[in-house]
Amino acid sequence: MHSRFIRAIVLFFVITSLGVLACDLSTFGLGPAPKPNVTILAPVSNAQFNEGEEIQVQSVSNDSSGVARVELAVDGATVATDVPPIPKGQTAFTVIQRWKATPGTHTLSVRAFNASGAASEPALVTIIVAPSFAQLPTPIPTQVVQPPLGAPSPTLPQPVATQPGAPQPTATRVPTRPPASPTTITAPPGVYATAIRVEPKDPKRGAFVKFVVTFLNTTPNPQTIRWRVRVFEPDKRNSFGDTAPLDITIPVGLSDHTSAENWRVTGPGDCIPFFARVFSIDPGSRQETEFVKPDGSGGPAAGFQVCP
Repeated sequence: MHSRFIRAIVLFFVITSLGVLACDLSTFGLGPAPKPNVTILAPVSNAQFNEGEEIQVQSVSNDSSGVARVELAVDGATVATDVPPIPKGQTAFTVIQRWKATPGTHTLSVRAFNASGAASEPALVTIIVAPSFAQLPTPIPTQVVQPPLGAPSPTLPQPVATQPGAPQPTATRVPTRPPASPTTITAPPGVYATAIRVEPKDPKRGAFVKFVVTFLNTTPNPQTIRWRVRVFEPDKRNSFGDTAPLDITIPVGLSDHTSAENWRVTGPGDCIPFFARVFSIDPGSRQETEFVKPDGSGGPAAGFQVCP
């Protein structure tokens, strides 16, 4: 009985010593240290923002020994570090960290660290940042200044008669080019056409042709328009034919849209050069206004030729 009592006491002290030793190992960093945990509250994954916008990343971190710091990283690069008011004793820490958005798809990650240096697993969200386009000023149309009332009308130069047999003045040939745009005002405001391409690239007589137009919408909202492409021969103001009008919605930014496929050149003949230009159509008045490029230098034109 006496020996059995002694063995029980020895066993008790052995178990107690092992427990104390395990605590000591954890204290001195020799045992596994608990990790903090962190959760991103905002923004939600796949949220969309605009270039230059301030992204506010809100997270909450927890650790039983106290949160020492919280780091925000964008695509793996640390952009912000915050320390709680009580670095060694604050077991829960909610913080808002900020980052100025740049275009593209980005991964935001937040990690929390405790006083012993252990790091949490990263909390991750993905966001999408759309590029912003500078609002370009609307070009001012050329104004015709009328002379004051009662002022004499300007004298137009009179043609000079030439004698029979005298050498005639040499006529200057106008170079081949797209006809001048009828206006320099884009319609609707804030929506531009930047380029036109022809499909197929080398159209043939009798085959239908379509046109792909790149639009730029600099307004903050999608814009619904009615539009079509008009085709001109060089140095002629009247079109050779037009595509059928289409109603489309142009999203913010750059986007490609294809015209109706109803334009073609029929019958036999040689190659004919053309220029394609894009126009908006007012649904009420049916007035057509040519789209211009963002720099206000006129409307884009695509040169091509139709051959047998």
